Amino acid sequence: MYLNLAQHLLNCSVCSQEITDVGYLPATVNENEYEPHPQNAVCDVCGFNKIGMVGCAPELTDIVDNKPQKTLLYIRIEDDEISVISEKE
Repeated sequence: MYLNLAQHLLNCSVCSQEITDVGYLPATVNENEYEPHPQNAVCDVCGFNKIGMVGCAPELTDIVDNKPQKTLLYIRIEDDEISVISEKE
């Protein structure tokens, strides 16, 4: 599944670097569509080493404390498209 973001540029909310390959993106799900929250995106490196336990993917609550975010998307960015690799609630 691909995401349609108004902006394709995602920066990590922890280290501020542009996410150019894979990362984590909190989202809500409405009518079987993801509504991503790009301001809370996290790069793969920060997700594994600074937020989650070292060597483990972060949980949604590790990235955002407040709802409405309901799911954490693991995303891949290729050719200016963002695809969802997996999700966890």
